[in-house]
Amino acid sequence: MRILRFQSQGFRNLRPGELLLPSGITALVGKNAAGKTNLLEALYLASGGELRGAAAERVAFGEREAWIAAELEGLLGRYRLEQRISPEGRALRLNGAPASFRELAGLPGAVWLRPEDLAIVKGAPEDRRRFLDALIARFSPRYRVLQSAYERALRQRNAALKAGGRGVEPFSEQVALYGAEILRLRRRMVQRLRPLAAELFRALALGELWLGLVETAAPERLREKLFERLPEELERGVTLSGPHRDDLALRLDGRDAVRFASRGEARTVALVLRLAEHRLLEEHHGEPPVLLLDDVVAELDETRQRALLAHIRGVEQAVVTATHEPVGVDRVVRIEAGAWEVSRA
Repeated sequence: MRILRFQSQGFRNLRPGELLLPSGITALVGKNAAGKTNLLEALYLASGGELRGAAAERVAFGEREAWIAAELEGLLGRYRLEQRISPEGRALRLNGAPASFRELAGLPGAVWLRPEDLAIVKGAPEDRRRFLDALIARFSPRYRVLQSAYERALRQRNAALKAGGRGVEPFSEQVALYGAEILRLRRRMVQRLRPLAAELFRALALGELWLGLVETAAPERLREKLFERLPEELERGVTLSGPHRDDLALRLDGRDAVRFASRGEARTVALVLRLAEHRLLEEHHGEPPVLLLDDVVAELDETRQRALLAHIRGVEQAVVTATHEPVGVDRVVRIEAGAWEVSRA
């Protein structure tokens, strides 16, 4: 899939404008705070990406709403997505007709490496769980329903524990049922992700990356574990076993990346995880998503820049941001104060 034409008006820190995007690698080049990340986020949302945080934060100061639109081309042909973003949320029109975001589930969309992705490596376990859960949800719309059911049962179980344990058993059964399925799906995803991430990391960083799961209980033992730890849980008023307490393990050359990776290494790991996500989605949909890489080039030396660009050369469409023109890109778009123009095509 690729973006043919992008338009926006009233989007945070962006001037109204239109951008034509060809195949290949486009670099958005500008100084810090020039609007590169805002444009990349707008491209991500315009291709059907999930909104994180409050919708109102995407509306420019003094405007009531933002409007973005993209003409997209993929295996299903050409289509146009228009979105209005306001404090009330996002409203979508697909080929001129009102639509829901569920209708976009069958599209590859975009994969976006953002600066905040450093938290996948250096942040708390919940940051790694969030990455893994969001990834699984892109392959299984049912996964979000499963997560919601688990979180509801977990809240009810914790409330019963705080109340002295009365009525805790039915909620324990639900936590065990939904939690075991979540754990199995996480295991399957990590099994698919592990070899791809290892291959990509060797190509970019000349080292060994290993992924695994740190589980408080195996899927088949979660129910048993909940009842084993019930006395401790009653004392503390919280559920101590289940997918909400687990972690994604990341090891670099045998070392715990969370504790010992440098900032540059952590950024490379985050990049590799997004590239692996991109590869899995391409296999799943039969066509690649748009690849959006925010400020990653500056973290890599020239050798690794060339390795990265050689890797994404086979991608249908990629957009990278940088403060200086990267080597080996097909097109350069200069951006300043939220306005952009093509400087090299």
